[in-house]
Amino acid sequence: MIPTLVKVLEDIGLHEKQIAVLSVLLESGGPMYVSSVAKGAKLNRTTAYDILKELSTKGLASQVKKEGAVRYQSIGVELLPAYVERRRESLEESKKQLAEVIPQIKLLRSKGRTLPKVQFFEGVEGVKQAYEDTLENNKGKILLDLTGTDSVIRKMGQEWVDYYLAKRTRLGIKCLCLMPDTEWSKIYKNLDQKQLRTTNFIPAEFAFDSEVNTYDNKVGIFSFSMEHPVAIIIEDDNIAHTVRQFFNFMATAAK
Repeated sequence: MIPTLVKVLEDIGLHEKQIAVLSVLLESGGPMYVSSVAKGAKLNRTTAYDILKELSTKGLASQVKKEGAVRYQSIGVELLPAYVERRRESLEESKKQLAEVIPQIKLLRSKGRTLPKVQFFEGVEGVKQAYEDTLENNKGKILLDLTGTDSVIRKMGQEWVDYYLAKRTRLGIKCLCLMPDTEWSKIYKNLDQKQLRTTNFIPAEFAFDSEVNTYDNKVGIFSFSMEHPVAIIIEDDNIAHTVRQFFNFMATAAK
């Protein structure tokens, strides 16, 4: 690729392998199979495929599907200057926003405070790991659980749910639970005493595909998207207190 263009692409954040793949696509001028891109960029097929997806996300490449086959092509060469300009404007805006945030961070530090600690988990196995934190790092032995019972079972599986509940009970962690009034929820409510749980129902029409756990100074948020489940654990006194207050308010209206 022309050295000047390589320098421009580096300046807007593309790394060496992304530039190599984009170079192959640009020089081809037409749709290419992943195997051909990999050969031209001197990468293995898996790496080339991952980079093609990255370039597609950035708007620098696109898929072409024909008769079940998938090929990739680059953005039109004539569109590159406009893309670079938009990217530079975006970076400049991010720079301005960062400059605005810095005084706030300094103020927090000057008051001896720290920003909330946030952990992010992806995929079923990642979500399971996040759940382990609600047990292994629960010093108060109390869990406030706002749960979409059906979605948890559907995504995580009955075997894992049984494992989690058995471990929570074995560790002596009590659970105050709010569930939508569904058939699965009623089954679990019958097990309350055995599983150290107190369950109250909210109307079934307010069912949801997620779960919020509050314990100690943490809030765990679990989303059970069928395609991409995720979990977030936020460690912050104020946030945990706020969510706990919402939970307690909802509990007064539950049955």
